[in-house]
Amino acid sequence: MSLLDYLREDPDCRNLAEGAVHAVAPALDDPDPDQVSMQLNEWAFILAGRMPLPWNTHRAIDALNHLLFEELGFDGDRETYDDPLNALLPAVIARRKGLPISLSILWVDLARRMGFDAVGVGLPGHYIAALRTDFGLLCFDPFHKGRAVGEERGAELVQSATAGRVAFHRDMLRPATHRATLIRLVRNLHLRFMHAEDWDEALWTATHLILLDPSNPRTHKERAFIHLQRDETAPALLDLREALRLSPDPDPEIRAWLAQIEQT
Repeated sequence: MSLLDYLREDPDCRNLAEGAVHAVAPALDDPDPDQVSMQLNEWAFILAGRMPLPWNTHRAIDALNHLLFEELGFDGDRETYDDPLNALLPAVIARRKGLPISLSILWVDLARRMGFDAVGVGLPGHYIAALRTDFGLLCFDPFHKGRAVGEERGAELVQSATAGRVAFHRDMLRPATHRATLIRLVRNLHLRFMHAEDWDEALWTATHLILLDPSNPRTHKERAFIHLQRDETAPALLDLREALRLSPDPDPEIRAWLAQIEQT
């Protein structure tokens, strides 16, 4: 199944871990998500036998965190943070380390298998996970072994991740849609490939971003730039025209690119 097929079947990306595999499929030797799903099912089965009676949400989350971060040894990769493998869920499971967003996807999907209403939270520069409860949003940081995150800790994470360039406010601690989580996962890879001028890899990440967020003119413009770096004028023109059509305000850079290409 391709990412396009997955999005047609599950446009809300409810099966988040499956979507995370499809979203990065061109970077995987085996893009079949079944192995990831079976592993998550196995861990969920282990956790089912450890759930507290009478029920207690905090103790249940303690059990989840203990399994993932103590028994299985998952942790944030601080030494090779920019390694693309950190964004690929099958590699994250094999290596037991990853980015904040890939570890959050793992945490969220496992928590959902336990019956929780789990979501991602897209703090600037640092993705975390959360549970929606009757008492509000309970946030956790899988990159730091599932540590609880309130407003004070959230501010610390944003300060550290952005080197103080972004001021924290409490509205940042709000749920992201599963589809938005996948968009951010792919964009993370996309920015790395763009920075490295790896145009072959950047082309597929741009295409997957367009599939996930087709009304965003930014990615059409970026893919046009990639096509131009690959001397692919015709598809670049198509993307620039689509970016111009989608832009809420006239983009002078797009118009200049179009004029320059159409004159050659």
